[in-house]
Amino acid sequence: MSATIAWVQGFLFLLHPKRLLALVGGILGGVLYVWFAAVRAVPGVKRRKAAFRERRRTRERREP
Repeated sequence: MSATIAWVQGFLFLLHPKRLLALVGGILGGVLYVWFAAVRAVPGVKRRKAAFRERRRTRERREP
């Protein structure tokens, strides 16, 4: 079997409707999972950043 025929057969393997739907669904599910995780983390990140800025602003400083 030549390399070209093997490549075409491998490509046609992905074009099966169920496999194509599963691939698209998996990619979409992964993107949505990451997006939801990022959106849910935003309030906590903002709180931590604000607390860090406040601690930094009010820390004791050494006089040179």
